Amino acid sequence: MIKLLALFYEIRVTRIIVETIRNLLKPMLNLCGVLFVIFYIFAVLGMFLFGGLITKNNEIIQDNSSIPDNYHLLNFNDFPSAIMTMFPLMVVNNWMVIVDMYVAVYGKSSISVRFFFYIFYYLAVIIGINITVAFIIDMYSSVERLDKERT
Repeated sequence: MIKLLALFYEIRVTRIIVETIRNLLKPMLNLCGVLFVIFYIFAVLGMFLFGGLITKNNEIIQDNSSIPDNYHLLNFNDFPSAIMTMFPLMVVNNWMVIVDMYVAVYGKSSISVRFFFYIFYYLAVIIGINITVAFIIDMYSSVERLDKERT
């Protein structure tokens, strides 16, 4: 099996991908650290603002047909749930459905709820994920250019 991996390394595209991943390991730890700090701050803030609001038996969630059945699991009731709620928000998976659920349940001021999620969107998606993707693309093109110069 190891010899098969060595054979894959001889294929140019595979070699470039492996070298890109190898070169990205250390810098990606720094970028993941920044994303973790953003997640941590917003998870703690979300637990303070929304802790205990989203439950399975919440009538507002049950009566709203636009909210899927299992979205009560996306809550800020504890730290692991808060982190798991932040991930679909970061990858923008039904982002507006989640925000609308919190706006409906919070009820007091929809502007402050939306502001919380917009700030998280800006920091995690616009800045964090875009910098990560740009860094990966830049590293891939650098490795590809170096590989062309060697051959």
